Amino acid sequence: MRTMDTSIIFLFSAMLVTSSGCGENTPGPKQGEIRLKISHYKVPCTGADLQLCLLVSTNGNDPEYFYDTIEGFEYEWGYDYEISVEKNTVDRPMADASSISYKLKQVLKKERVAPETTFELPVNLNEMALVENTDAGCMLMGEIAIDPGKFTCENLANAQRAVFRHGTGNGNLLVVELK
Repeated sequence: MRTMDTSIIFLFSAMLVTSSGCGENTPGPKQGEIRLKISHYKVPCTGADLQLCLLVSTNGNDPEYFYDTIEGFEYEWGYDYEISVEKNTVDRPMADASSISYKLKQVLKKERVAPETTFELPVNLNEMALVENTDAGCMLMGEIAIDPGKFTCENLANAQRAVFRHGTGNGNLLVVELK
């Protein structure tokens, strides 16, 4: 009987040590805290409405559309980010609102991408032009200024996709190619 008691105590102690994470060299994020890697450009997406979504990856996974906002985070086009956020469940979300909220804890890394970095975006979605010519110039969904280069804003509005790179100014895109 005594041998069985000792075995049970040893097994229970081993389970406690394993579940408490003893022996790990790198501390993980706190409960409710996650790390996000955010891409240097946003993509048109459809949630409750047509919007520009962040491209976010977690745990080395492929980037996915991120429809929510991150309280306290000020995104700038042209920068890759790694941030730490607090993720919470919202008890009674409003209709069509997310049941998850995110709050910035810390910007771990903010790095400007190389000027020659290109990326492709749709400029027309479901036969709806995402580019418009406004008083402020050519704009992608009213959020980011576009320098059409050798093209016109109308050329962009009639294309399906375009290849862009970040301009030298803060928050503008240069058109490289239409598709």
